Amino acid sequence: MLVLIVVCAYCGYKVTDILSLYAAKVMGFDEVNAAKVGAFQMYLRPLVCVSIGFFADRSSSAKGVVIGFLFLLAGSMVFASGQLTAAYPLLFLLNIVVIGTGVYSLRTLYFAAVKEGKIPLEVTGTAVGIISVIGYTPDIFMGPLMGYFLDHYPGISGFNFVFLLLTGFGALGLLTAIRFYRSIQK
Repeated sequence: MLVLIVVCAYCGYKVTDILSLYAAKVMGFDEVNAAKVGAFQMYLRPLVCVSIGFFADRSSSAKGVVIGFLFLLAGSMVFASGQLTAAYPLLFLLNIVVIGTGVYSLRTLYFAAVKEGKIPLEVTGTAVGIISVIGYTPDIFMGPLMGYFLDHYPGISGFNFVFLLLTGFGALGLLTAIRFYRSIQK
């Protein structure tokens, strides 16, 4: 379950790479303001990571992963809807916060959940190694997939397909995270 959680979460992380491009191509931002979208994400990351870390310390990493996927799923569905256009720049920025909160929460917590998964300490390194090798495969396939959609479906349509793909990964990740959370509660 942790491997699938990491794969789905990392797909979300890879998709955040195109938010500046979305700002330029769909929202009509000039190059400087589109680049600021990327910078904004960098400032958002430590705020989310520290905040979700405090939450997880007082609650559970697995619960935080579920919440992270809820944010990721909500943000990706808004983008996939095709309704985020130049007419709604504040909604666009708010949705960056939503999707960023989901993605950075997941990146903060998915390995913290290893302990809650009752993986014995003496094999934690091996488990994390296996989870990482498979979990980071989106580095291999997400770039070409996103490129395919953006090249073959110009304008907002290509982005809609990318975010629809992310919605699928977000839904799969959420279902897996819920199952993981329930399994550790038993």
